[in-house]
Amino acid sequence: MTETFIVFGGHGKVALLFTKYAVEAGHKVFSVVRKTEQFKDIEALGGIPKLLSLEDTTVKEIVELFKQVDPSIVIFSAGAGGKGGPERTKHVDFEGCVKVCDAMIEAGLRRFLVVSACDNRDMDKPVPAHYTNEDIEASKWIHGVLDNYYRWKLAADKEIVRRTDKLDWTIARPSGLSDEEASGKIQLGHVTLRVTIARGNVAKTLLALALNPKTIHKTIDMTDGATPIDKAVEAYAESGETSYVYEI
Repeated sequence: MTETFIVFGGHGKVALLFTKYAVEAGHKVFSVVRKTEQFKDIEALGGIPKLLSLEDTTVKEIVELFKQVDPSIVIFSAGAGGKGGPERTKHVDFEGCVKVCDAMIEAGLRRFLVVSACDNRDMDKPVPAHYTNEDIEASKWIHGVLDNYYRWKLAADKEIVRRTDKLDWTIARPSGLSDEEASGKIQLGHVTLRVTIARGNVAKTLLALALNPKTIHKTIDMTDGATPIDKAVEAYAESGETSYVYEI
């Protein structure tokens, strides 16, 4: 079945790779970006660019965009990327995500995938049971360096979960990202924080998750690993597991 995707944050590295793989698989991809000079990179991959700034737009304007595009699946891969100070992370990573969610609900759309981050959790709660001592130390270091980022990503993920009755969400949580060549092999579920994941593997996994309805309402941690992506996604979807439960 051919899907129509709309990707927010369409010029990010993962989003561009997702566009490439999705188009090659026969799907249609609209990519939302905030600069017209980014159009050519998307068009070169077969994507269709749309101009919109998550910082400046309204829910109503996103609803109008949805009416134009008529997507079957919405992907949120936008992020401030540490540019513009702490407030910009709030405006893009948190408020932008909430705007998209609310616009989806108003437009009657349901299937939603967000690129979040592994170890995105409440640091006041006990650490996940599968964490080793090395993972715990890595977690402390990561949150110390990226405290503001994680604060707003956690808030965004919780807002998604609050809309569970209205959105068929999947929260994809990759570990540290690398530009290594995509191996096509991953690990999902209870992963270690000390293994990275190639951006290409994230993009391919995101596509597989989007096309598998059994990943709905699952939070899925991922790293590079030894299992082919399709097999890993299918096994995880059938397992009934979820990597993290957000308390709301």
